[in-house]
Amino acid sequence: MKKMNILMGAFLTFILVLPAKAQVNFGVIGGLNLANVSFDPDPDGVDLSNRTGFGIGGVLSFGLGETLALQLEPMFLQKGAKATGQGITGETELKASYIEVPAMLKFAFGSGEIKPYVMAGPTIGYLLSAKQDETDIKDDVKSIDFGLTFGGGVSLPMGNNTVFVEGRYSLGLTDINDDSDPNADKIKTKGIQIMAGITFPLGG
Repeated sequence: MKKMNILMGAFLTFILVLPAKAQVNFGVIGGLNLANVSFDPDPDGVDLSNRTGFGIGGVLSFGLGETLALQLEPMFLQKGAKATGQGITGETELKASYIEVPAMLKFAFGSGEIKPYVMAGPTIGYLLSAKQDETDIKDDVKSIDFGLTFGGGVSLPMGNNTVFVEGRYSLGLTDINDDSDPNADKIKTKGIQIMAGITFPLGG
């Protein structure tokens, strides 16, 4: 938690000292999250597979020149996983919903209209709900999930606006298992996200 506060505090400070003439864009983003979890130690005889969820939210981008931008993306995001195997009847599904805020540095390159880019940064997620199949397990899951997201995409101008498509990988750093037993399994979220969106310059 201490590292999370320091990192998010650094990003907030960075925003406050942005140049007054920084280009600001806002927009919307949405897509799929191929969500999964990791266990430590690995559960014997249990196979984990992706749960397909969705994400939707907003974009606030601060341009720091021709190639660099700081981008905040508050969104509703579905996480979780599916499991089969030893001790499980059929298939069980972990379904978790979060409000997640990635804060990423985005670097674009190339001189054409279609611009590829890479991005990376921290994320913080606030748990809204958690179920195992239809059983509420929110009290067993930590309310904050801190992680890292990195990936890349391409953007294309559409008049004064910009459309983009991107792929990213999200890696949870928080053990979300809210169990006081020091020997309890450690569980962390992860996911492959395929997103698309559009941004508009602030002020039209």
